[in-house]
Amino acid sequence: MDAQEARARYVEMLMDRVRKDPFPSVDQLNRIEAALTPSNAGDYIEMLLDKFSRERYPSPPMLDRIENVAAQLPDRRTMEIAQALAERRDAGEDEDED
Repeated sequence: MDAQEARARYVEMLMDRVRKDPFPSVDQLNRIEAALTPSNAGDYIEMLLDKFSRERYPSPPMLDRIENVAAQLPDRRTMEIAQALAERRDAGEDEDED
């Protein structure tokens, strides 16, 4: 197991606990946010949004968390550009191998 895999498992374990808890620990949420990567940030915000949707009166700190994480996610256009550049780079590498 490498560091990235360990971190991903750690975040997933914490997120499993938070999913089950109607009032998750602030410490656990802080730990998740400190260890988030682009690959698991989307899952985390989905979990927060799910909790938000089930609450009649969501807490202001939960709303703040959602806003903060959402602000850190890349926008769709940026992701499309990055993907297109990666595809061009990969296509160029394939041509170099021929």
